[in-house]
Amino acid sequence: MATYSKSNDLTVEDTQVKENIEYQELKLDKHGLPLVPQPSSHSDDPLNWSPSLKLSVALQVSWLAFVGPMSSAVGNPAFVPIGRRPLLAVPLANTFGRRPVYLVGNLVAGICNVAGGYSPSWAGLMATRAFVGIFAGSPATIGPATICDLYFMHERGFYMGVWTFFLTNGPHTASLAGGFIAQYLGWQWCYTIPGYIQIATFVINAVALPETLYPRGAVHTKSKSFLDLLLFRATLPTRKIKIRDFWRPLYMAKYLTVLLPALYYMTCFGYGSVLFAATGSQLFAKTYHFELYQTGLLLSIPLLVGCFIGECSTGWFIDWLVSRYAKHHGGERRPEARLDGLWLGLLVPIGVIIQGACLYHHKSWVGAAFGMGLANLGLQAATTVTYAYTTDYYKSQSTEIACFLNLTRNGFSALISFYAIPLADEINIEYAWLIFALLNVAFFVPFLGLKWFGPKVSKLSWQTPPSFHNDL
Repeated sequence: MATYSKSNDLTVEDTQVKENIEYQELKLDKHGLPLVPQPSSHSDDPLNWSPSLKLSVALQVSWLAFVGPMSSAVGNPAFVPIGRRPLLAVPLANTFGRRPVYLVGNLVAGICNVAGGYSPSWAGLMATRAFVGIFAGSPATIGPATICDLYFMHERGFYMGVWTFFLTNGPHTASLAGGFIAQYLGWQWCYTIPGYIQIATFVINAVALPETLYPRGAVHTKSKSFLDLLLFRATLPTRKIKIRDFWRPLYMAKYLTVLLPALYYMTCFGYGSVLFAATGSQLFAKTYHFELYQTGLLLSIPLLVGCFIGECSTGWFIDWLVSRYAKHHGGERRPEARLDGLWLGLLVPIGVIIQGACLYHHKSWVGAAFGMGLANLGLQAATTVTYAYTTDYYKSQSTEIACFLNLTRNGFSALISFYAIPLADEINIEYAWLIFALLNVAFFVPFLGLKWFGPKVSKLSWQTPPSFHNDL
């Protein structure tokens, strides 16, 4: 049995592992370190599933995280924030399971997209778009919880990174496809094509996406078949949804190890992605005289490449950091070990400044593209670190955390189009973009500070971990 640190700065998961030592033999990883969390001995536990089944589920929920934002943004080369349903999705996913929320949300969004493409009126189109925005946001809320259901702490960075890569790049791919579709097929196909993709995805998920919600506090006597995991049954039949369950995502703002990362992440996403999409159509047409499809290309390819490089540099690296820390601290895995991967996030403000300077001085579009790519490299790294760090701290509340991250991100991003161009007109784009970059750095500092102060902050009396959902 491996030794284990007696540190008082343990996370909820670390504490559970330590308690398991008293009455069962500790299960170890390939390096001889305690697994966090400790898996049960039951085959239904998703932590015990085969690597191929885990990967299948992770890729499916990642695709759902991609297709929702893509279907909402493909109609034009500007990003449309989605996710107004999270407060409703969270208690449903924690009671009836992740699977029904995924399926219903994606199916309704797909049907509404197709209906929007055939809508004869503007009012009808806007109504369908509203429903797409409401229902397509579910994967962004419960996706991190599914990754936490499947993987141990030392694996989550990589797979959370895969999920966040798909989430971030849905709108970027929409910009690439949307311009060509609108120009050569007609605007209606901007909605019907994503709708048919979502319906096809629903069919695949209906037969291949099992339920991952596993109540660890319950007594499991009979193993479930794969078919059982596909059926719509209440995973926690004794749990009842209460009004306060719908507001618990906002309650997570109480915790500084959630709030500070959320504030930083919203500025990364807002200024590292949405800023370019919200202003690109106007600025690129004015500066470079781009046509619609050219704007779509510039708003997609540099961002996709930047995010890809960012993820290739981050997910596995922050997992390695956690394992390295554990090797030198008696098997204890600390979320703060991941924060050395946050330094790449500084590329967000650097990229924003480069793009602003290129536009102001009328430099080649290549420079603007380089700045956007650099910003998205940093954005992807910051996103992966944010989701992995916060869910490491409070795994059982991962749905609430993801919901809170989405609410702050979308709320902040929705305002950018109202002030970015007016501010640029007032003080010039170079200085406006510099202000945005400095704001991002201002939120970077306190988040990085948690690397040193996180354990002390989490021990404060008013930072006592939440007690709800600790059976998950």
